Amino acid sequence: MNFSQKMRSLAVLTFFACIAISAATEKESVCCKEVSSKEITVPITGFKIQQPRPPCVKAVIFYTSEGPVCSHWRENWVLNKVKELRKLQAIEKNLKMKTTTVPQTTNST
Repeated sequence: MNFSQKMRSLAVLTFFACIAISAATEKESVCCKEVSSKEITVPITGFKIQQPRPPCVKAVIFYTSEGPVCSHWRENWVLNKVKELRKLQAIEKNLKMKTTTVPQTTNST
């Protein structure tokens, strides 16, 4: 097999590897095509705001112990939950910053 055939084979393999990785990534990401107005009662571990990019609609994706839930972004309970979660994220971020920026002192006697 000469050099150009090897390069062509390598290019084809790379192409299919990229497609496989892309397909795997798309399966992991959530695309809400419909939303629910129903309040979530299971523990929420995080959230993401999804912008409308057809076929995906504008939504708040709550990550729960039972999986992702697509919620309507205009529901009052959704807005309140997002505010609550953002406050918790800010507190957590501040705590991490304090613990990493406080210099430790040692007592030498």
